[in-house]
Amino acid sequence: MQKILAVVPSGFCFGLQNAELALFSQLRSKMQCHFLTTCWSDGEFNRRLDELQIPYSSTWLGMFSRRLDWANLKMSFECLLKLPHAWLDFWRLYRSFNPDIVYLANHHEAILLLPVLIWIRRKVVCHMHDPPPAIAFQKISFFLWRRIVGRFVFISHSAQERLRQLGALSASDIVIYNGIDVSPLLMPRQRNDSFCRRFDWSDDCVIFGISGQISPHKGQYDFVEAAAKVLRFYPKARFVIGGRGRDEYISTLQERVRDLGLGDYVQFSGWLSSVADFYNAIDVFVLASRHEEGFGLVVAEAGERGLATIATRSGGALEIVVDRETGILVDKQSSSALAEAMLLLATNTSLRQEMGKRARDRVMKEYNLSKQADSVAAFLARIASRGEETEAFV
Repeated sequence: MQKILAVVPSGFCFGLQNAELALFSQLRSKMQCHFLTTCWSDGEFNRRLDELQIPYSSTWLGMFSRRLDWANLKMSFECLLKLPHAWLDFWRLYRSFNPDIVYLANHHEAILLLPVLIWIRRKVVCHMHDPPPAIAFQKISFFLWRRIVGRFVFISHSAQERLRQLGALSASDIVIYNGIDVSPLLMPRQRNDSFCRRFDWSDDCVIFGISGQISPHKGQYDFVEAAAKVLRFYPKARFVIGGRGRDEYISTLQERVRDLGLGDYVQFSGWLSSVADFYNAIDVFVLASRHEEGFGLVVAEAGERGLATIATRSGGALEIVVDRETGILVDKQSSSALAEAMLLLATNTSLRQEMGKRARDRVMKEYNLSKQADSVAAFLARIASRGEETEAFV
């Protein structure tokens, strides 16, 4: 049984972390796994590893930022100060666990651990979720940390092409889509009434939901602007913003909701322990991202629950949503386009249901968690069995 040492950014649990936890819930029966997590954490990631009975160690793995404001400078300085401690902890864990493969869940971990990984020259695999932008600084950075990554596994073709803009990749680097655990669902799906009861909404309303990390690049502001436009023509529409993020940005959104007079129509659900609780209580899911999504895990999760999705044309989401079949694609940062798509689905129940059914069928076929885990396990096993050292790239 191969031994995998997994280094995952684990300060909070968002899409990347949820995807990795789901994957390793399957891999743990196929490989011996041990995680290295960060001490800078809210504890959620470690708690979920405990639930999965996956062992882990923790050290001071932080984050460097190119931003020069005080908060980011402080974060970068603290990370730099603790790095020697992190290198020592990694080396001790590596010596004691003796893994066949070191598995990195993003490029930040490759940068942080570069001095120790380059000397170990073990098989290093990077599961690339969100490549950095193709700017000069990142191209120089990629030239350095690429030398300690033997293989890449990309979560989408979009992620692969974006990293290719930074430099050469190997023909052995592959794409394996993220997987979703598929649960039983009666079709056509019926929305439950939890949000209606919680927010005192009528049963005949149509609820649009957006969930995940609450951050400017995720487009919640555009979602609120679109809500105001929809309500002018369809007053039965309701809107829920789920997830968590920085308090100052949430306050900005709440202030905008008040300014537009949407207090009775737009609500914040907060963080729900089960993502299914959110999807089961809405009629249409919305991904309003302003940036390039690595994959768009929430879109696949919503599809598994039989939901049609309105998504911006953002990276990996384009590979999940089939326009006008499983959902509707719109331009980024266009509240008018969002509103138009919302009105179409709000006023056409049969279309919502048909799209939701096709979305679920597509997730079951293309984004099945068991299928993903088998593919990743086979890929890692091939690397471990070849006895190859980390490739040298020039």
